[in-house]
Amino acid sequence: MRRHAFDPTDVGWRLGRSRVPHGVELWCRYDRTTGVYGEQGSGKTLDLLAPALLAHRGAALATLTKLDDLLLTAGRRQQPPHAGNPPRPIAVLDPFGAAPGLPELVWDPIAGCVDPQTAERRAKAFAAGTITGAVTGGRQDNAARFYAAETAKVLQGFLHAAALTGRTLEHVLEWVANPVAAEQPAEILQQHLHAARFWDGLLAGALHGSPDTVGNTVTTVQQAMALFFQPEIRARCVPSPGRSATDLADLIARQGTVYLLGREDPYASAAPLMTAVAEHVLDTALRAATTSPHGRLTPCFLACLDELPSTTPLPTLRVRMANERALGLSFIYAAQTWKQMVVSYGEDEARSLFGLTNNLVVFGGGKDIHFYRELSDLLDDVRISRQTVTDGPGGVGTSRSGEDVRVLRPGDIRRIRERHALVIAGNAPPIIARLQRCFDGKDGEQLKQELDAARAEVNRARADSSDVRERTAAALAYARDHRLGPRQDEHIEPPFGSLPGAWSS
Repeated sequence: MRRHAFDPTDVGWRLGRSRVPHGVELWCRYDRTTGVYGEQGSGKTLDLLAPALLAHRGAALATLTKLDDLLLTAGRRQQPPHAGNPPRPIAVLDPFGAAPGLPELVWDPIAGCVDPQTAERRAKAFAAGTITGAVTGGRQDNAARFYAAETAKVLQGFLHAAALTGRTLEHVLEWVANPVAAEQPAEILQQHLHAARFWDGLLAGALHGSPDTVGNTVTTVQQAMALFFQPEIRARCVPSPGRSATDLADLIARQGTVYLLGREDPYASAAPLMTAVAEHVLDTALRAATTSPHGRLTPCFLACLDELPSTTPLPTLRVRMANERALGLSFIYAAQTWKQMVVSYGEDEARSLFGLTNNLVVFGGGKDIHFYRELSDLLDDVRISRQTVTDGPGGVGTSRSGEDVRVLRPGDIRRIRERHALVIAGNAPPIIARLQRCFDGKDGEQLKQELDAARAEVNRARADSSDVRERTAAALAYARDHRLGPRQDEHIEPPFGSLPGAWSS
């Protein structure tokens, strides 16, 4: 019988090579969750996340905030894992139009919400994406979570009512624009035979009460769905006649990759949409695992969650990390600081995630001294035996003593060099690892060329898009033809009247 050579990439991804202790190859198993902490520019993506995604042979979900990070791996992820196999598909959720020309992920937030459980999970995912924005806006953490919970009650009722009656996202947005005045959702939930019982009461309770509470709830509801109010974003992400939704189950079965490309923008956060889509993708992968003849996905499904707290603060991540690794779902998440995790998840939930993480990879250069101090305590002390020899009038004397010495002090962790990281894996001793950047070596040069070619393709596709000046001219022409513009004899007073120096010609 012919034996096949063992390939370690079938069961894990290469982390790097240890420097302390010296010269050991480091690999992470796919059934072990990895958490990565490193400030912006520390090399998290190039040294860890991109290499893990490039080496993975199964289906994957990747969240990103930079276009180059997407273009770096998209080409390779489409190549077949073995010669002779068909190419793998990719689908990119690109709400801001940063990557034109790449295969688009088209997703209908209403689909499946006839099932109350689906509607509830989707609404809570949308609401979870609002918490970071609320906190950075100055509200207290507890208040943000309270209004996120109230928002979930409203959105689950709207999504469920729309799905029960065949309505579209346009109808949901009409309700979201003025939730208090929207009467149709409550009527549908009251009268429809297949509506979830008592949901009309939940909807009424969230939208009627203290004016301050209702006002904040309405604001959070609108924040959760804000991206869809942009016509271009809505057209880019939602199905339309002749443009069907992406078949995620088929994409996962063909070992494809779902990319969620967002950005950290306080004016137009993609976190609610990306969180809802990520939850749906993970639910689809879980369904594929439970219905598989093997009882798990083989090869496994990799969720590579870069900038987790700001892009996709998954409310179910803790449960998924604990339960789904045995079903072939693997998780790598990355954050810039520990404080980001606390802001997004709360102190208790963040510590639960931290405790469930099998492997920690921590880069140097950060400024969170409290986090570094906790890591130093986690590594504990080492007992060192000291022997002292004294030579005095009474002769030579010898004494022995023991001393506890820190393995790594907080300052030592901060000073870890570039392309190195502290690795804390299970019950193993701490390791300082040297990481291999994906641009290193001969294959890295090829990867750079592929990245340059992908940039050129995107730039060509972007040049074909309509210019804002053309749109402005078309809008003014329509206004002129329909008499929506100012009259020729209409005189507009300057805002400050005729104050000297207020206007200059």
